[in-house]
Amino acid sequence: MRGLAALLAVLAAGTALALTLVRVLYLLHMLQLEEYDTRRFVHWVVLHVDRLAANPMLDLLGFLGIAALFVRLESALSIVIVCTVSIVAGLTGLLWERRLGVRSPVKKALVMTPRARRLLVCTAILSAAICLLPLIGKGWFAGATAWLMPLMAPLVLVVGRTIMEPIEASIRDWYVRDARRILAGFAPTVVGIAGSYGKTSTKFFTAHLLESRYRVLMTPESYNTAMGICRVIRGQLGPEHEVFVVELAENEKGGFEHLLRLVPCSISIVTSVGLQHLEEFGSEAAIRRVMKGFVSMPGSGSTVVLNADDLVLAEIGSVRGKRIVSASAGGSLSSDLHAENIVMSADGLSFDILMSQDERFACCTKLLGRHNVENILLAVAVARELGVSWNAIQDGVATLQAPPHRLQVMAGAGGVRIIDDAFNSNPAGFAMAMEVLAAFPSRRVLVTPGLVSLGKAEDTENMEAGRRAAGSADTVILVGPKKTQSVREGLLSAGFPEANILTVRSLEEVTGLMGSLLTPGDTVMFENDLPDTYNE
Repeated sequence: MRGLAALLAVLAAGTALALTLVRVLYLLHMLQLEEYDTRRFVHWVVLHVDRLAANPMLDLLGFLGIAALFVRLESALSIVIVCTVSIVAGLTGLLWERRLGVRSPVKKALVMTPRARRLLVCTAILSAAICLLPLIGKGWFAGATAWLMPLMAPLVLVVGRTIMEPIEASIRDWYVRDARRILAGFAPTVVGIAGSYGKTSTKFFTAHLLESRYRVLMTPESYNTAMGICRVIRGQLGPEHEVFVVELAENEKGGFEHLLRLVPCSISIVTSVGLQHLEEFGSEAAIRRVMKGFVSMPGSGSTVVLNADDLVLAEIGSVRGKRIVSASAGGSLSSDLHAENIVMSADGLSFDILMSQDERFACCTKLLGRHNVENILLAVAVARELGVSWNAIQDGVATLQAPPHRLQVMAGAGGVRIIDDAFNSNPAGFAMAMEVLAAFPSRRVLVTPGLVSLGKAEDTENMEAGRRAAGSADTVILVGPKKTQSVREGLLSAGFPEANILTVRSLEEVTGLMGSLLTPGDTVMFENDLPDTYNE
């Protein structure tokens, strides 16, 4: 009987370890989505305790662990019974986790990068050491620890993340040094693009206009952190590239100083100063301070192109050692170049670009959204600084394509028009998207989970978003009952019919609605698509 008890104790610890590792794998996915930021991950855990406790087998194992702290099992029979219950609970818990995963499919799966593998191995070793304590420890305290492990998975992952940080810091430093060496060796003209929003679109437009004259490499998608930029430099940059267009994250750890040491710019653009990532910065004043500081940094280049329609950037006058070029889509005649005669429709944009020397050039594009005129002008300013002809610029503007998930128009099934504006919405972007939606004929359907990362301003901005949506959409589908409550209030306060507001828990439910809701000729706009960390 003693031998059986010992065997079952090992199996009980093993099932507890297996369940812990399954939990750790799920939590590692969330940590990765939070960019391995411990503070943000802990904040997510606190807000999603209900989801972490959705498996009742965790509670049963936790109960066994707590009971083991107070009740000492003397007989082999009692140990056999308790360990058998633990094994059954552990195996059932594993099946339960699988069931929860099937019910909540993810939009972006865990990417097993080298960093993710290292952290998983570290956490697995740490978990195994704790779960195997019953074999080497004395008393039931060790057993209690093993049974409590699945509930303690968030803590174990944070401890593993802390243990690995010095190693990860050393690896990051090596990558940065290697990327700097490669960049210095090839010495392309570096165009850096910073701002609260509009960076990715401006990056795509800038690269496209420059390609008529130069061989250009652009950081893909939203690669805008040090490690993402290092990956592009080390994996793609070659001697053939004459210009390197790089997006710079304003919330990168270490600030712009860190990024500009990696990629010192020849010329840079600042697109906007807004509320995006207010939660990370803490205040609007901090965002303004960071963006203004970027302009004066030596690494931002000898020439900086500013969006003169942004109130904060318009305040920037001369900067010692810099050439400031301003661009305006709002008719600022004092700008170095500005747009006039802007016409927006469901088919695209047309406008004239005027230089301060009274040169006028007519442009048209299939891009949607008045805000894209600002982004295009910033790209045009860089193209002119680098010697691209006006004929090439006009041809380039005419052939611009919307970056993925940024007001992309697609043909859906059954004669339905889809507007994909799912990437990272912000208050200004939401307002512009509603203007675009209003340009299409009825019936217009808006699908949105609202706005996030706005700190204390989030509820206010979501109410305003709801009011704007009321004037543009005929039907609104809110994704997430809790987080869209402020959007609903804004819709209702603007007189939007409550019967035309539908609320679902996930995009999968939206798909189910579409078949019965839509008819040929309808327009559906997907505005913002939050990562899996925001699932309710």
